[in-house]
Amino acid sequence: MKRRETIRTALPVATVLTMGMAIIGFLPGVASAQTAEARVGDVTRIKGQSVNRLAGWGLVTGLNKTGDGDGYLPTMRHLAKMMQRFGSPIDELDDLDGTKNVAIVAIQVEIPEHGAREGDLLDVYVTANAAKSLRGGYLASTPLVYHDHTVEGLFGFAQGRIVVDENTPTVGKIHGGARMERDVFMHVTAMGRQLRLDGITSAWIDDETEYVTMILDDAHAGWPMAAAVAQAINKELGISADLDRVALAVDSRNIVVLIPAQQRNDLASWISDIERTRILMESNEARVTVNRTGGTIVLTGDVRISPVIVSQAGMTITVANALPDGTVPLAATTQQRFVGVEAGAKAGAKVGELLEALNRLDVPFEKRVSILEEIHRAGKLHAPILYER
Repeated sequence: MKRRETIRTALPVATVLTMGMAIIGFLPGVASAQTAEARVGDVTRIKGQSVNRLAGWGLVTGLNKTGDGDGYLPTMRHLAKMMQRFGSPIDELDDLDGTKNVAIVAIQVEIPEHGAREGDLLDVYVTANAAKSLRGGYLASTPLVYHDHTVEGLFGFAQGRIVVDENTPTVGKIHGGARMERDVFMHVTAMGRQLRLDGITSAWIDDETEYVTMILDDAHAGWPMAAAVAQAINKELGISADLDRVALAVDSRNIVVLIPAQQRNDLASWISDIERTRILMESNEARVTVNRTGGTIVLTGDVRISPVIVSQAGMTITVANALPDGTVPLAATTQQRFVGVEAGAKAGAKVGELLEALNRLDVPFEKRVSILEEIHRAGKLHAPILYER
């Protein structure tokens, strides 16, 4: 029999996990609330304040025989005629005879979440339609419209020398190549009647009052967090607004916040106060996020597992409570290594400590994920498992 290598602490063992030739013991510690402090602005965004996009189709000239070719000449001529109205440098359609030196491209410009003003210069992202490479190309003056065709009007122009991605020469960027020709403001407030039209109904919402809606990001969305945010805003700002309630969680992601009459002329200050409001990130926001591409497992909150036995591919995992006399029910098998880690005696084993112990035993990433999935399917992992690409 091989000698068993043991790592122990002075505390009695509460839970034990047996894996083939190895044991992982969970030692009882003091269960804590595991709370952290954050700001409302750290976990939410304001409705209406988001990245918007301008788009367009343009022509790139100056390519070294890597353009679209003669098959695209009719479309090039059509684009050139349209662009002549906007002062495009392609003044003569005959210039398109060398179609291998010209390419049709899709244009995209991102307007920052705080909007843009006339004269602002923004980056332009260029993608080839059929060209082999955009290296050395110059984008002719191209009109930009809003990505939603129901919004009419010209918002700006894009032009300039393209810097291509070395690994993907059909994609490029023009730094500061788009000039805004009109202002784009972000409307972050809405009257109560508009909220009702959007499907938000509550006796607390008044048709003639203005509101701002805070939207929880995907990682924090949930009824407990929405309620916690509304409660924190009410506690922090209710007194200054001289109101019993200024915020209401209308669902698991949206918190509607009233704009008091005295703050309507100083909206920035009020929104700043909302975003700076402190909230406690409670441990009950438990979830496991798996990213197979990056090979990561991220735990949030106090994720725990109850006693369970999992057998998989020659590996047996047993999570069991300690016996009344304080001893641990070990499996009848030759043991090679024991790893002691701390866990809550009454609340069950912490998944984070399970993963840490599996890592010490060099269990591969995919097998760790599979173990968690089996425990979750058995109903013994007390948190959802989310997957990211």
